[in-house]
Amino acid sequence: MKKIIPFLMLAFVSVFTVSCDNDDDVQYVDNDTYAGVIEITRNFQYNTAEDVYFINQSISMEPSDMALVYRLKDGSNNGDVWEQIPRTLYFSGGRELDYDFDFTQKDVQILAGGNYDISTTPTYLNNQTFRIVLVPAGFLNKGAKPPVDYSDYNAVIKYYNINDSKVTKY
Repeated sequence: MKKIIPFLMLAFVSVFTVSCDNDDDVQYVDNDTYAGVIEITRNFQYNTAEDVYFINQSISMEPSDMALVYRLKDGSNNGDVWEQIPRTLYFSGGRELDYDFDFTQKDVQILAGGNYDISTTPTYLNNQTFRIVLVPAGFLNKGAKPPVDYSDYNAVIKYYNINDSKVTKY
């Protein structure tokens, strides 16, 4: 009986030794989401039924991801100036023009409206350039302070490690 106990202990230890796997070289890669930028330059279209100016852009993202939209405010040799929308522009006489957007996992719709006939200021409706930044949900933590100032386009690009020279243009 004394001779069998060492063999049983050896068998017991070997079962746990073989069943353990310490493969630390395997890394998890999230392949269903990615951060990226889409740039569009378009004229707003007018929807008479809803009395709204709009631009539509097809996208593809996960339902839990987020889209941020920026309007090219000024382009110069010193670099482009991007402003986050929603945004209200204030003009003389109390006139206001609002840019806003909504998105689904399949499209982004950019809207323009105001408290006056905005067709009288076509500069803000024609040949407008926007950048849509797709942010993966894995970076988001509900209830926590945002990891970056989303109003700053350059900070967002830097934080999500997006190559700004590889923007997809439509």
